[in-house]
Amino acid sequence: MKQRTLLSTLSSFYSFPLIIRSYIIIFFLLLTRSTVCSVNPKFQACEPKTCGGDTNHQNISFPFYIISKQNSYCGLPDFGLTCSHDGFPIVNLAGDLYTVQNIFYNNQSLRVSIPALSGLSTTECIAPVRNFTGHSKRFSVASKQKQVLLFYGCENMQEHSIGCSAENRTRSVVALYGDDVDNLKLALKNCRGTVRVTRVEDEKGGVEEALRRGFLMNWTAKNCSECSNSGGRCGFDEEDYAFRCHCRDRIDSESCYSEPGVSILLSDST
Repeated sequence: MKQRTLLSTLSSFYSFPLIIRSYIIIFFLLLTRSTVCSVNPKFQACEPKTCGGDTNHQNISFPFYIISKQNSYCGLPDFGLTCSHDGFPIVNLAGDLYTVQNIFYNNQSLRVSIPALSGLSTTECIAPVRNFTGHSKRFSVASKQKQVLLFYGCENMQEHSIGCSAENRTRSVVALYGDDVDNLKLALKNCRGTVRVTRVEDEKGGVEEALRRGFLMNWTAKNCSECSNSGGRCGFDEEDYAFRCHCRDRIDSESCYSEPGVSILLSDST
């Protein structure tokens, strides 16, 4: 039946005059070229961006997106970033803001630091930070990192001071590793302010430098490698609450390879 239909179609086509057949062929060639060359606007919109500072040039892409520079469909819910005045990305983890020092897309981790402790070379006194809880909905602290205790309102411990205390500017903030038992005992005697707990990735350069670098966190999200390796840019459909691969010419559920799982045709609404 299919062969008869095809033969009938070919017969009808060749029954037209040559000039008409030529116009038909040209029309379909132009239609095909237009379809192939049409560009998915979401592919263009989800180009990686930076915060634009002179210090940090980290490219931001899925699952993250910069709220002021990229559309929310370029990333996942809870992964929207803002930019600090000095050009560093800022992530909100369960209501706490952290400076993003580095993003490691290959193993889904990032290094963050507490903003008040990221620039300890400044002359401003340090206000108490919130205790680090270690996890949120999509983020968790990486294992095997050092615990640091911050003591506010200290005196007679200048060797371990990282700055003056905003609670009492005549006193200092002392940072000690959690396993520094002897100095922890001294801090309990010589500090009269708040005590806070945070983490650092390692001890390189001493505790002050370690606090500047921050600590590692892992995130849980759809892996983008299949889509990006196929030439696409990963994104998210907020209405269907599903991953999307934004290809140059279409939107797909997984990748831009020649045999996609589910392809979504482009329309003016995209």
